[in-house]
Amino acid sequence: MKRVIYHLFLAICLFSMTSCLTGGLEDLPVYEDANITSVSAVQYRYISDEKSPASGEYLVKNVNMTYTSEIDVDAGLVQISVSTPDNFPAEELGNLSTENLLIAVSISTAARITPETNSPKLGVPGDWSKPNQYVVEAANGTKKNWTIEIVSLKK
Repeated sequence: MKRVIYHLFLAICLFSMTSCLTGGLEDLPVYEDANITSVSAVQYRYISDEKSPASGEYLVKNVNMTYTSEIDVDAGLVQISVSTPDNFPAEELGNLSTENLLIAVSISTAARITPETNSPKLGVPGDWSKPNQYVVEAANGTKKNWTIEIVSLKK
């Protein structure tokens, strides 16, 4: 019985010493930018002839491509020029195309990006043989349409 009273007393103390502060808090910034700020990666992935010793499965390899990018914030346009790096496997040159590259971008703080229509998800290999459409939504709800395209691929 003493134990029940002790636990009840602790529960009452716990709830009586809490507060529901509703004022006097610092206002946090509401981010309103809905921009693509940089291209963070362009990669080519392929299944190699090398097998995993643990599973016996063929290994997937990544090659970080060499690239330059131009971002026009006013027009909502990202143009990327891609070339093969020195360490690109010669046996994969025939398979390399704009239809199987992975693109990753950085966006404004607290924003999110979603593909439109048939545009590939960012961060996974997709078809970049055409301009792809995305919507970047800022934290405050502002939306901006963006086009990302590969303008050249030099093998």
